[in-house]
Amino acid sequence: MLRIHLACSLFLVIFCAPFFSKASEGDPGKVLRPLEIHYSTLGGLQYSLGDELLTDHRQFRELIDPLGDFEASRMLRRSESSDVIARILSTVGLLGLATGAAGLLLTPSEEHGGFWIAAVGGSLTFNISGFFRTEAQTAKFNSVQRYNRFARGEEQRLPRGPADEKDLLDFGPVSDPAGSK
Repeated sequence: MLRIHLACSLFLVIFCAPFFSKASEGDPGKVLRPLEIHYSTLGGLQYSLGDELLTDHRQFRELIDPLGDFEASRMLRRSESSDVIARILSTVGLLGLATGAAGLLLTPSEEHGGFWIAAVGGSLTFNISGFFRTEAQTAKFNSVQRYNRFARGEEQRLPRGPADEKDLLDFGPVSDPAGSK
């Protein structure tokens, strides 16, 4: 009886283990490859999968969303939204700075007050956009690191978090396991 049990266990381990491996959680037929991360002085962090350079969020979504991992997808969405905010703020900042500089150069000195405000406000807005750009890069980096842990088989999917604070509260009847009166 023990021999049959050992033979069945050995069969399950040898032939069925590849179907339950962590590296293929999203798609059973797809083996995940880790993303390579490169840092360049002018370009910042650059990500590649083999020889293909990943440049936009769509490419990252195609890799990360099939994992079905809530946390990696959440970090990637945060990266996208912070990047959009950074682009909007940098555009508004550059336009304000250009308007202020043009006004300072082309108008008489008595009318410079409003253009100084536009130039300083534009430069501050442009600098604030850098904070959002940094947040976007950090969130993308963390999402890629989580993907790489999945690809190496070091991570497992986390359950979906609560939608709001109400999900954290339990208003159901309290059962008393001790049976006190």
